[in-house]
Amino acid sequence: MATLSFADLKAKAEQAEKEMGLSFIAKDGKELLLRPLLHLSKTELKNALAHVSVIENDDNDFETRLEAVDQMLVVAADRKDAMRKSLADLPTDARMEIFKAWMEAAQGPEASDSTS
Repeated sequence: MATLSFADLKAKAEQAEKEMGLSFIAKDGKELLLRPLLHLSKTELKNALAHVSVIENDDNDFETRLEAVDQMLVVAADRKDAMRKSLADLPTDARMEIFKAWMEAAQGPEASDSTS
């Protein structure tokens, strides 16, 4: 008979969060983790999905969509204030680079292998 334990499942989830998240050195010089969507709390996930709707809506102007990208990164960060302060002092292309890297990290190593 197979047995699952809470401790094993929790450890596996924490390991997956680190592997599929994106480590970012914030403006304060300390590391923060941008967690994958599936590792966010229920409230955080709800907020992130609301931002996805704004980003995907072609009727929204660029600034509105960019603000939603920033807010989504803040929601995903384990150190929200540090992420917010870092984003405030970065140019648009750098903010988009973080977002793209985070999305790619969440896809895992299989996504990059499939293109070869």
